[in-house]
Amino acid sequence: MQPYVWLSLAVVWLWLPPQASAQGALSRVAVSAGWLALAIAHGYAAGVVTPIGVLAILAFGLVCYGYSRQRLTRSASSVTANAPRHGARAVYAAALVATVVFSLALMAHVAPGFSNVLVVKDAVLSPGAAPYTLFLNFDKAQIGLFLLAFGPPLLSSRAAWMTMILAALPRTIVVIAVLMVCALSIGQVRPDVKLPDILPVWAWSNLLFTCTAEEALFRGVVQRQLQYRLGETTGGTAAALAAAGILFGAAHYAGGARAIVLATIAGIGYGWVFWRTNRIEASILSHFLLNAAHILFFTYPARA
Repeated sequence: MQPYVWLSLAVVWLWLPPQASAQGALSRVAVSAGWLALAIAHGYAAGVVTPIGVLAILAFGLVCYGYSRQRLTRSASSVTANAPRHGARAVYAAALVATVVFSLALMAHVAPGFSNVLVVKDAVLSPGAAPYTLFLNFDKAQIGLFLLAFGPPLLSSRAAWMTMILAALPRTIVVIAVLMVCALSIGQVRPDVKLPDILPVWAWSNLLFTCTAEEALFRGVVQRQLQYRLGETTGGTAAALAAAGILFGAAHYAGGARAIVLATIAGIGYGWVFWRTNRIEASILSHFLLNAAHILFFTYPARA
């Protein structure tokens, strides 16, 4: 478990106020990189990550950094009204595609070099539920860590957090209500109030390794880029929400057709929260609260 503690600190450190995270001239990202290095070293000693996995992490970090530099260059060009040249557009598109594809590979656990820790296998958490297996995913956590570290600035003040929470909570309640009504109507879940023994480790893993990674990719990169390309009109925003939601749903193919449909609806909901708040933290919070409502009050993960 220790490598995942260091990895968690690497993720959480990105949100600490600059004055709390600075060590001399070091930035939040630099300190976070230190925690990541410790996580990798400990993970290597524990057999969680192999030399190939270390290379995969370094390569992914370079891809994300390259994408961030291209994104900043493109943004600067738009501010100065200088249209990027064809070659620059091609490089930017290649960086974007590489970031998304590499992220999906880590998310699907097809990138080599990782042996994620098994927490529970084939546990039945609800009467009549499908068996549930939980891993701590060292590979998937890299997505959220790098995309957020090299992405737009994150919240760092208490006032900014409170503003985000007040804006996100009412919309999150709507998303939870809509999705759970849909899930109940198609028989995917039943009401089932419970407090599973695995809840603490589930919450830790779900928030930092699942929700953060998925929102950083599908909202922070995919939806943001689609909104930029399709324009901030009502039609463009709706198309961006739908496309990012469909891709998010497709990523849940392992759960079957009903899971894909429900994940698509959820993805559109998280995208709506992200669009209305313009904060990745809001969609992460919305995603986690919906998952928490699911495990606490309904069949989890789904009816068998």
